[in-house]
Formats: sequence, C-alpha cells, structure tokens
Amino acid sequence: MAQYVYGIVEATATAPRGRGIASAPLRLVVGDSAAALVSEIDGTSVRLGREAILVHARVLERALKRGVVLPMRFGVVMSGPDEVHSRLLDEHGPDLRAQLSEMKGKIEIRIRATYEQESVLRDLVVDHPEIARLRAAVRDRPEDATYYERIRLGELVASAMEHRRAHDGEAILQALETVALAVEVGEPAHERVALQASFLVERERQREFDQILDGVAENYGGQIRFKYTGPLPPHSFVELAERV
Repeated sequence: MAQYVYGIVEATATAPRGRGIASAPLRLVVGDSAAALVSEIDGTSVRLGREAILVHARVLERALKRGVVLPMRFGVVMSGPDEVHSRLLDEHGPDLRAQLSEMKGKIEIRIRATYEQESVLRDLVVDHPEIARLRAAVRDRPEDATYYERIRLGELVASAMEHRRAHDGEAILQALETVALAVEVGEPAHERVALQASFLVERERQREFDQILDGVAENYGGQIRFKYTGPLPPHSFVELAERV
C-alpha cells in the first residue's frame, strides 16, 4: 500500500503516538542508516487541504519530542515500503545519516516581527517634520484639492517606512543570531513586517534565545508585535526535503 512520508528519524527511534493523515497509524520503515516515519494512504497523492497540512506538521512536532527528525515537504507519497527503502533510505543513506547527526539536539524557531501600524505612524510623524507638515495640510480638506500633496505624503511615508524596516529588521536579526547556528531570512509577507526569519538553535539554548527575544520586544515598547513559532523540526535547514 502507498506510504505517506513525514520525515526521517534515527534507525533506533520509535514512532510517535497518535495517528497521521486520514487517521492512519504511524509506523517506521527502518533502513541501515535511518528510518522513515510513514503512514499508509490510499492513492499516490495527497489533496492539499488545510487539515492534512496541519496533521503533517503535528506528526513532525510529536516526532521532534522523541529526538532528531528531518522533515519532508508536505505531499511526499511512495508506492510502498520497497520504494521507501530504495528511493529514500538506500539512495540517500549516507546523506541522511550525516544530516541526522548534524541536526541532533537542534530546533527551528520562526520569528515574524510586525509593526503596530498606528504606533509606527506616530513615530514617523515625530521623526520626519515634512511628513508631519503634509499630514496636517491634508487633514480635513477634500481629496481632490490635496491630490498632489497626498501623493507626496504617501511617497514620504513609504520611504521612511522602508528605512525603518531595514534598520529595525537588521537590529532584531543581529540580537537573535547571537544564539543561532544558522539563519534563513524570508521575504516579508507585507510592508509592515520588519523581519521574517527562521533560526536554527540548539535545544539547550532555547531559553537563552527566548530571553533575548523578550529583551528585544521590551525595547520596542509595543511598537512591534512578535509572532513566535516553535520549537519546530529544522524545515528551513534540511536539504533532502527539497530533493525527494
């Protein structure tokens, strides 16, 4: 029967409790160098539904609690245990073993730093007299009578915001990467995001990372909201997940 592959664990590991996609029991296909965490599934593909994606993530998080895990991308299905052995565990055996060793005791933490819009706008008005002047000039006046002034105001705000994002994003990154082994910086989801990044952190230093983040958040005094996701398997730092 087809096998849905969640990730790779050590050959001596045990499958986490609970069930996988379509409520199928979790099991391991064990090779010489590593084991694949799988569950049986009907067909050869998985519908990209929200529930299946959430189950995939939860299975990997439960596996992480038991030890090192190399996460696969969502939707990897193989025809049966034989293909899991030949295409994954045998073909990539040395690479899997090396990455399991490299990622042992490590977690991924994702941080998104987003400006509180009203707060940062007040700061821009204080820091940039021209923005303050134009904002006062267009207030309570018809849009058609202040068309060009509003365009100029929008340009000044956008430019000031870009400089502010670059400065704050770099400052946050420099503070957090002091306890990170590696960092992957992503593209901001929208213009109010100062930083969106994943950090590879030794599990034993997670508390230290959290304390630094608390200090950073306090320094920004509510101007920036931080979204913390983790601990996660090292999705952003495992290469095999993109090749299989």
